[in-house]
Amino acid sequence: MIEVTDLSKAYGQVQALKGVSFHVNAGEVVGLLGPNGAGKTTLMKVLTGYLHSDTGRVLIDGLDIASETLAVQRRIGCLLENAPLYPEMSVQGYLRMIADLRQIPKNDRPLLLSRAIRATSLEDQLTRPIGQLSKGFRQRVGLAQAILHNPPVLILDEPTVGLDPTQILEVRRLILRLAEHTTVLLSTHILSEVEAICDR
Repeated sequence: MIEVTDLSKAYGQVQALKGVSFHVNAGEVVGLLGPNGAGKTTLMKVLTGYLHSDTGRVLIDGLDIASETLAVQRRIGCLLENAPLYPEMSVQGYLRMIADLRQIPKNDRPLLLSRAIRATSLEDQLTRPIGQLSKGFRQRVGLAQAILHNPPVLILDEPTVGLDPTQILEVRRLILRLAEHTTVLLSTHILSEVEAICDR
């Protein structure tokens, strides 16, 4: 489902990625483990088409991210470390906006919105402004937007960063539920996170 071959990326003189190769099979939950500054976020941004690599190749579901970026992005649900949430918007308004941006057909929206909201247990938060939510609930909103279009691949960058222990357990359980129906690649610098969630 994800195939990365000899990927490299530099920012000027700083080599963020060099010769990275790996694959993730359909249905796997794979952890990308490394210390802060190791290049995990750069790799995630390349995989999702937000950055172009200097060398190498990325295939997602058989499609090349460099030449078929939009087609690949339609197959990916993504939660980067700093989710693009708008604090003044309600949860419901934000998710409807994401449905518009994702160009989800109007007939499919009620079902997909309902599924994403139920999966992330946001039913009681729909009318609240995102800025008034706890960090844990904001992470859930970020996950809801990532799964809204029912993607076959879910890419999560540090999904539990900044959460308290209870919120970490809730987000881990949520990721495991989502992983029943999708391929997941998540990055973290916490070994216990990988042990708790990942197949490898």
